[in-house]
Amino acid sequence: MIRPLSILMLTFALTGGVASTAEGRTAVGVGEQVAAPFGEPAWQATGLKKSRIVIPWEVAVKNDGSRVKMDSFYRQSRQFRVELLVAFNHSDGSKCPRRPCRRPSSRSYTRAFKAFRKRYPRLKVIAPWNEANHRTQPTFKSPKAAATYYNIVRKHCRGCKIVAADVIDESNVRRWVGVFRRTARRPRIWGLHNYRDTNPRRGQKLGGTRAFLRIVRRGEVWLTETGGIVTFKLDGGGTLFPTSERRADSATKRMFRLAKSNRRRIKRLYIYHWRAPSARARFDAGLLRNDGTERPAYRTLLKTLKDQRRFFGR
Repeated sequence: MIRPLSILMLTFALTGGVASTAEGRTAVGVGEQVAAPFGEPAWQATGLKKSRIVIPWEVAVKNDGSRVKMDSFYRQSRQFRVELLVAFNHSDGSKCPRRPCRRPSSRSYTRAFKAFRKRYPRLKVIAPWNEANHRTQPTFKSPKAAATYYNIVRKHCRGCKIVAADVIDESNVRRWVGVFRRTARRPRIWGLHNYRDTNPRRGQKLGGTRAFLRIVRRGEVWLTETGGIVTFKLDGGGTLFPTSERRADSATKRMFRLAKSNRRRIKRLYIYHWRAPSARARFDAGLLRNDGTERPAYRTLLKTLKDQRRFFGR
């Protein structure tokens, strides 16, 4: 039986962009790095109650700019009742695969995570290592180390939601996850950055999302970083994606279709990111321009969240 529209809208408001279906739940969040956007009118208009931030793994034991940022996000997430997914990353200044490229020892990681739990006790959605299978991370050649970090978080964060392996859709995913599993203790949530599927390029092999669902046949899958790329310039020169808000909007629509078609397993998606960092940014996937004006992808997000029956089903 279809519920009255008023009840549907009440459900949407209470769940902050989450809708129940006979096939499960899909939740939507948006990641940001520069400043917490939760009080902005554009954010408030979406009703979103989930967000993601990537932060150095030792954020709680180093008194630097990253901790100032984390403190700000923490305060504002509590003020506006937004659930934060915190993804730990390499240290600031790391230049993997070049030097310096150091991964923390188990002892150092444990110390840092305990300090994190003490400083931010209400943060209970954690990804122990961001894009752990990517060459820019010290865990690229050591899935076992990434699994060890997951085990540490699992031990010291009772009752938390933990994204066991948070990976990007590179060609090494199957092998990397296979090694990870041999050390990880009962992983229940898996994270994927699926830019290849949402932003296809000529000659590029697609299918990373569905392939990943076949690799990890049990547990939830979260698209922890996804969405439409506006601009992507390579470090060494050249451009992978010339600036196009229209193409990014098409990618955003593709992202929602992909999530809907696999919603039995895909329980969350986090769009990256909220606002363009600058007019000359090397990577820009912002839903808003740097001046805060709306892009087409933002309007697609707003329409999709409001039009529950089209995206989430009855």
